[in-house]
Parts: sequence; structure tokens; C-alpha cells
Amino acid sequence: MPHSHLTQDPIVLLAKAVCKSAGIEVTCTRDCEVLSEELRSFDGRFPVSVSTLRRFFGLIPRKSNFSTNTLNTLARYIGYPSYRNWEASIATTRQKEEFDKAAPPPKEPTDGPANGSLPPPIREERALTDNPSHWSDEDAKQRVERFIDRFANPDHFHLTAQEFARLKAAVFMMYERGSFDMKLWLKFIEHDHLLRFVVEQFPPLDFMNSFGKNMMTSYLKVSSTPSETSFGRGVLAAGLVAKDAPWEEVLPLLSEPSALNPSIHPLVQSRNLGILLLAGSEGVLSEHQTSQVRQLVLDGLDREDEIWPRWSNQNCYFAFNLADWAVLSGDREVVAAINENIQKFRDRIDWYRREVGMDTLLTIREIWNHLFLGEKTQAKILAQQIQWDQFHSMETRTLGLWYHSALWMLGLARTEVSKANIHHCASLTGYRGFERRILSYVHASFLQD
Repeated sequence: MPHSHLTQDPIVLLAKAVCKSAGIEVTCTRDCEVLSEELRSFDGRFPVSVSTLRRFFGLIPRKSNFSTNTLNTLARYIGYPSYRNWEASIATTRQKEEFDKAAPPPKEPTDGPANGSLPPPIREERALTDNPSHWSDEDAKQRVERFIDRFANPDHFHLTAQEFARLKAAVFMMYERGSFDMKLWLKFIEHDHLLRFVVEQFPPLDFMNSFGKNMMTSYLKVSSTPSETSFGRGVLAAGLVAKDAPWEEVLPLLSEPSALNPSIHPLVQSRNLGILLLAGSEGVLSEHQTSQVRQLVLDGLDREDEIWPRWSNQNCYFAFNLADWAVLSGDREVVAAINENIQKFRDRIDWYRREVGMDTLLTIREIWNHLFLGEKTQAKILAQQIQWDQFHSMETRTLGLWYHSALWMLGLARTEVSKANIHHCASLTGYRGFERRILSYVHASFLQD
């Protein structure tokens, strides 16, 4: 019956919302263990124990009311600043839906700004805090809608650093919650310049098994340069490999490389070459093709500063985007070259240009480079430096497969916890191909030890 869910207890609704955000239905103790770890990663200041979660989800009898800290933590996890704010939101929703049942639907506007006019003013439908940690899903969507309204005219598409930061926070929140609204996406695809900008700046790397595929397909329809086409097809190919699709579906997306192209971003070329490197290691390419790919990879690692403009090397793109593919392909020479490349980059980078997210990503890559090269002491030192609960990226869930596997191999986490976290990351992404290949490497390393 429509609206009947609004009559449920707020605790029940909160439990359902938490499950939706986590991407799992909590039905057993193991689910609670995984969720407890995710809550700790989400905000390490307010952990929720497994026993508390078991009571909250009704797996064991509730002895007393839940503490304010517990309720606040769960409310913040789904995007609200506090449990009180969550309750108020439920009450407001109930009132609104009761009103909507009694009132006729509003009429849609029949006209808009004339073509070439100034961007429409930002609608102040409700006050939005500038602190992303206090945004709800609706806040994030409203931010993105305002971005579309403001910059629908390509002649006025000039973002400030602050506007870009707000858009980034909104898109990241949608990605992290897995809540990217396809109705909102349909508004994007009305504007080619916005579609290209958002997909290029925030590729849905964790979501190529769900809405990400449609986003990249839409992007390819408006791509107009070899660089854009190579980028879009490469991300689609990476998603197929991650999902464990057959190589027959992957390889047609990638053109056979003949040279490194200075006009195409090194990140784009390294992703495509990395996929081909893995294909060669799994016997899909001929020996000649595999040799050609390896030569291009090693040449790019050795001469990236000469090949590409300086701006395109500011974050060590070629090496870090190759690292995971090189490890999976088992190519020791390439992994060693990547590790050396990353270390040289770290030595020369200005401290004022360091970014926490990229620094963490590079560290995860280095950990696996050291593991692959048999340098466990160096890997362990780096792994202990990572503050995983403070790391946010467009591929946090995918990187979680690598991070938790490394902790397992280094003895920095209990085996059962590591396995649960790996399975959780694979369940959220659907990336069983990555899971299978990474676990195969983990098991092989334990057999060698």
C-alpha cells in the first residue's frame, strides 16, 4: 500500500536505510562484523560494536534502548547529521506525503531561459550546509541539480575551485552511497559539455557493474576525439575484466597499440596497456603482441616526462594506473620499474602539491609492488601508515579488495575479518574477476611461504 512504510518505527526505517547504504541485508553475525568494520572506516571516532549491531538488527534480544551515540553514528552513515535530524526528516516526509495525497500535483513550467541567456540563479529551495559530512542524499542531488541549472549554457561553463569542490563532494557522496539517481543522469545527458566533464573528472570506477556502464555508454555517444574514445572504451573494458567477463568481450574495445601518443593522457594509455598486459599473461594475445605491449609499457615508465606534457605527469598517472594490472599479470620487470617510477615521483613532488587521497592510492600500489617483489618489511611499514577510515576515492570499494588482501598477507588483520571485508567489497562492486585474481595471488603466496 502506498506510504504504508511511513507508519513503521523510526528504528526499523533506520535499519533498512543502513542496509541500503551498505549494500547488504544484515541477516547474520558475519554481516554485523562487516558492517561494524565499515562504520569504523566511515568515521573511526564513533565505532559500533558487533554485539550492538546484532541487537539493533534483531539478531539477539534487545536489553535496553540504544545509546544516542549509536543512533547518531547510524544516522550519519546514511547521510544525516544526527538521529534527531533523521527523525525530523521522517516526520517531514510523512507530513509532505499526507499533503500530496490531498493536494493536486503542481503544474510543470512551460518555458525556460532563452537560448544564450545568462545562467539561471541558484534556487534556494532550502538552506544547504557547506559541510559534506552533514549532507543527506537529497542534499547531494540538489547540489548536482543546481550545477546543471547554473552551467547548462556551455558559454558560461567556468567553475571556480570552490564550485568544483562542492560538485566533487556531491558526486562522491552519491558514488559512495551507490545512490546515483538515473533521473538526475538524464538531466546531464541533455548537455554534452556537462556529460563529458563529469564523466572525465569522476569516472564511476566502482560501479561498472551497475549504473557506471550506462554512464560510459552515454559518454561514448558524445565523444568527439581519439582521446575521449580511448578513455571511454578503456573504462568499459576495465569494468568487464573486473566483472570476470570473457576476453572475447573485452579486447574489441581496445585498439592494438603501436606507439605512445603525447596527445592522449598517460592515465588513459596506461589503463589500456595494463589490460592488454594482463591479457597477454593469460595467453589471449600472441607472443609478438605481448612483447609489443611490454615494450611500450617499459618505454612509458622510462620516458614519461619526455613523452607527455609536464601537467599530465603531476600525479604519476602512467605508473600508478599500471600497477594493479602489472601485479595481476605477474610481470616482475614491469612491477619493479613501476615501483622505481613511483619512488622517484615521491622524491621530487613538492609537499604543497601533495594530496591525501592520491598519496594513499600510491601507497596501496607500493604495498603490492613490495609484496610482489618479496619485500614484506617495506610493505608492512607502508600498510601501517594508511588511515583507511579517512580515505575517499572514486574507487574506494575496488581498492578495498587490494587493501584488505594486503592486510591479510601481512598478518595485520585477522584472516576471517580480511576474508569478510574482501567478500563485502566484491559483493558491493560485483568485481568477481578482480576478487578471483587477487585471491589466487594471495593463496599462492601463502603456499610459497
